Amino acid sequence: MMSAIACEQGIPAGLFDAMIIRESGYNPVAVSSANAYGLAQLMPGTAFGLGVDRYDPLQNMRGGARYLRQQLDRFGQVHLALAAYNAGPGRVRGGLVPRITETQAYVSNIIANWSRLTSPPGSTPTVSTLPQGYRSVAFTQF
Repeated sequence: MMSAIACEQGIPAGLFDAMIIRESGYNPVAVSSANAYGLAQLMPGTAFGLGVDRYDPLQNMRGGARYLRQQLDRFGQVHLALAAYNAGPGRVRGGLVPRITETQAYVSNIIANWSRLTSPPGSTPTVSTLPQGYRSVAFTQF
C-alpha cells in the first residue's frame, strides 16, 4: 500500500517508506510532542490544507505523500524536501538544510534508510550507491 501511494505521487522508490520509518515507525496512531499524528506525522494545519483526515491511516499516508511531493516540486532536491517536511518549508532557504540538529539527523537518517531499502540484498550501501536523485546534504547556520 505504501509503495502504491508513493508511486501515485511520483515519489522515488523507497523514499516514502524510509520517511515513514523515521516519522512513526509504521505506527498509525503515533503522536509527537508537537501534536503531529499518524504514519506520516501530519500536523493539524497541514492535514487541513491537504484536505485529509489525519486520523484515518490511509488518508494520513496519502496526505503525507502529497505533502512530500509538494516539497520535492518546490525545492527540487530530496534532502531539501525532507528538511522542509520536517522543519517547515519556510526554514529551508538558499538551497541549504537549516542548522537544526533534529532536522539534520532526520534528513541523514531517511537518506541512509532509503539507501538501505533500495540497495541490492546482501550489499552494503556506500556513498556511490546512494539512491538516484540524492545530492550531498549542505547545512546552513540559521
